[in-house]
Amino acid sequence: MPPPLHGPILRPMRGCEVIEEFGREGRSAEAPGPAVDADQPPPAEGREAPAADHSDPPALRWGIWPVVAMAATAAALYGFWWFSHHRPPIQFGAFKRPPIYGVFIPVWDELALTVIPAGVVLAAVAWLITTRLRMPRWSALALVVVSGVTTAATIALVRGEWRHLTRGLSTEPDRVAYYTSDLHFVYELGVRGFIEQHPDLGPEFDSYNSWTHPPGVLVFLYLLFRVVGASHPLRIAVAIAVVAFAAAVSAWLIGRTLGGERAGRIGAVLFAAAPGPLMLSYTNLDTVFATVMTMSAALFVLAIHRRSAPVAATAGAVLGVGTLMTFATSFIVIAATLAVLIQTGLRTGARLLGAAAAGGVAVLALAWLTLGFDVFASYQASPQAARPYDPYWIVASPAAWLIYAGLPLAVLGIAGLVVKVPGSRRPVLVLVLVVVMLVWASLPSELTKLRPGEVERTWAFLYPLVAASAGLVVDAWTRNLPRRWAGGVVAGLVALSVGQAVFLQGLYENFY
Repeated sequence: MPPPLHGPILRPMRGCEVIEEFGREGRSAEAPGPAVDADQPPPAEGREAPAADHSDPPALRWGIWPVVAMAATAAALYGFWWFSHHRPPIQFGAFKRPPIYGVFIPVWDELALTVIPAGVVLAAVAWLITTRLRMPRWSALALVVVSGVTTAATIALVRGEWRHLTRGLSTEPDRVAYYTSDLHFVYELGVRGFIEQHPDLGPEFDSYNSWTHPPGVLVFLYLLFRVVGASHPLRIAVAIAVVAFAAAVSAWLIGRTLGGERAGRIGAVLFAAAPGPLMLSYTNLDTVFATVMTMSAALFVLAIHRRSAPVAATAGAVLGVGTLMTFATSFIVIAATLAVLIQTGLRTGARLLGAAAAGGVAVLALAWLTLGFDVFASYQASPQAARPYDPYWIVASPAAWLIYAGLPLAVLGIAGLVVKVPGSRRPVLVLVLVVVMLVWASLPSELTKLRPGEVERTWAFLYPLVAASAGLVVDAWTRNLPRRWAGGVVAGLVALSVGQAVFLQGLYENFY
């Protein structure tokens, strides 16, 4: 007789206090039970959230509606894409035919066939880790990361050029104007000297990205080049991809906190299969920022659930580290603040937010004392991105992100934000963050300092968060299916996402 769909909670790894605390007190994967609703009153100060009922939660009786919804969403996105391609072109670099940033040059080389075995392995990993919950969670997550990195490498070969794996690492300004073309400044000035002078170097940078982001990006690349070796670009690219796919841990932690072990694993593997991460992880450093930002968001979700000030302080510290590389951490600050107050109340919320602020300020103060990093000077030195306001982007920005997210995330992930999933807590922080991003994208660029569009890259931190939401939905949707069939549904969603990545990668030359 096969083991039950939800296995018992596994013994946590030693030495990881946050996950160990969660592993001791989180819900059992064997009997996840209805989670504590986010709408319930918060517990008294100093007490934990109420324990969950360990009775079997109800399954979603949706039948095939998710399939129908994905088909309808695909038709709607195609319609908007067709409409966009028949609008007059805009003068925005390679971005003449929005909403996707890139040049529409359809190419599918024979090397695209390499995706087939990699995609099959990723789908098999999805089936394995979601049906064999007794497998140690860190082994399961390692399989997700490795298979995701491997599949992403084959996606980069779809257009027939293996150099696409390393084209984001050229240090020659005449070849590509990306971060690495300005890496010589760090070698010339040293780490501290470069960080201190970064606000004044903006006009001298060859890459616009180096000017718009804090100095931590180039310092990260400098350290990577020194450790791995500047003469090994493929190794460096793989290391960057590993960091990018480590965001699967964030998707797992959010899903595990809100819906149980199986939901967390489903979210992790759906993230790894999403077209955005698969297409961008080897060439775009927004995926690296996303890993740090989403880990902070995941820790905030855990802190809210545990009412834990130490976990909140850790989340703030991680966010402080992320601020060394991107100012987009401010969105996590806003969303986390609202989510904490909504879910825990004013008194407990003040305690958690105070701890988070202390953690973040401590990291930034340490960076200022040891490295000379002035976050305010760095932000003030970043250039304006004023462009004529066009209400087209109110729809185009979310549409572009949904296209790169893939149908499982675009439909099931969004559904998990607006529908109360039986047996799971509400992903309030993720919902608030999505709303904040939608509002921000609709504002004029003179105010936001952001160029319109490119959200499939700059919103990369939403992929793991929405994947966690999708994990909650898929877990509830397949809860009453036989174990093998339930795993087959997850594997099928993974295959669908990988297929979309192949299609999109072949449509666009998207590295600019």
